[in-house]
Amino acid sequence: MKYSFKIASAWGIPIELHITFILLMAAVLILTFPQLYFFILILFLFVFVVVHELSHSLIARRYNINVRKIVLYPIGGVSEIEEIPENPRIEWRVAIAGPLASFLIGGILLPLSLILAAGTHFAPSLAITGNLMYDLGTLNIILGAFNLIPAFPMDGGRVFRALLAERMKFSDATKYAAFIGRLLGIFMAVFGILYNLWLVIIGVFIYIGASEETEQTIVSTTLARVRVNDVMSSEVASVGPETSLAEALEIMLKARYHDILVQKDGIFQGVVTWNEIMKIKPEQRAQQRVAQLPTRRISVFADESILEAYRLMTREKVDLVPVVNREEPNKIAGVVTSEGVASAYEKAKALR
Repeated sequence: MKYSFKIASAWGIPIELHITFILLMAAVLILTFPQLYFFILILFLFVFVVVHELSHSLIARRYNINVRKIVLYPIGGVSEIEEIPENPRIEWRVAIAGPLASFLIGGILLPLSLILAAGTHFAPSLAITGNLMYDLGTLNIILGAFNLIPAFPMDGGRVFRALLAERMKFSDATKYAAFIGRLLGIFMAVFGILYNLWLVIIGVFIYIGASEETEQTIVSTTLARVRVNDVMSSEVASVGPETSLAEALEIMLKARYHDILVQKDGIFQGVVTWNEIMKIKPEQRAQQRVAQLPTRRISVFADESILEAYRLMTREKVDLVPVVNREEPNKIAGVVTSEGVASAYEKAKALR
C-alpha cells in the first residue's frame, strides 16, 4: 500500500502503518501533552484493532485464502485479503471473527477493571490501570458492535451479504448490502456536519468503501465468465536462454511486453520479470545472458477464467502470463498481457 510501511508481522502476515496513522498519533500527542492518558488509550486501542484484523486473517488462512497484509489507518485497520470468499458459509465466518475477538477482549478487560477498582482501597496506584482497562474494554465492545452494522464495508455488511447470498446471486446480495452501506455513509456524513466532524470522515469512508466493494465484486463475478482464450494473443514473442539481455529487451518491447518470455527448442522455460531486468545496469545488458537471470515458471490454462490470470499477475507482479493447454503444459499456446485483462474487464462490464 502506498505511503505505508511495515512495523511487524504475525503468523507470516505483514502489519503496516499508514503515514496518516502516524500523523494522527502525533496530533493526539501534541494536543493532549502533558496529559498522556488519551494518547496511551488510543495507542492500546489500535493494538486491539490489530488483534481484530488478525482474527479475520487467521480464519481466512484456515480456508486457504491468502492474506497479503494488515494496514492500520486513523479510522481503523484493513486486512488485505487476496480474494473475496464467494462461499457464504466461509464469508460470514471470516467476517464475524473480528467482532467476536473485540467482544472477547472487552469481556475480559471489563471484569478485570472491576477487580482492580476493588483493590484501589489497598493500592491507590491501581486506579489509573483500572480506568484504562475499563475504557479499553468499553471501546472494544463498541468496536465489535459498530463493525456488526449490516452495511458495507463493515463486517456486519459481509455477514449480511453472506446470508443474502444463500438465497440469491452473490452479485445481487452485494448490491443490497452496498446500498445499505451507502445510506449509512450519507446519514453519518450529514449527522457529522451537524454534530461531529469525525463522523463525516467515517461516513465518507463507508460510502466510498461500499461503492468500491460493489464494483470490485460485481466485476469479479462477471470477469470469471470470460475465458483466457477469449482475450489471449496467439502471436507470441519469446527469446532463447542464450539471448543477450539487450537483444531480449528489444524483442520484448517491440511486442509491447515488459517481462521476458523464455523458450528453448519450443519448450517453455519461464518468465524473467521487469524487476529482475532493472537490477542489471544498462551498460552490462549486452554481455548478460537471459539464462543468467532468475525465471518464474508461471502459466494459466486456455480454458481458465481470466480472473485467474489477473490474480497471478497481481501476485507475481508481472505484465504477462503465458497460456498453455492442459494436454501440453510445456508448450506456449498464447499469452495474456495486462492489456488483455483490461479488454476482459470491458467485456465483463458488458455482461453485467
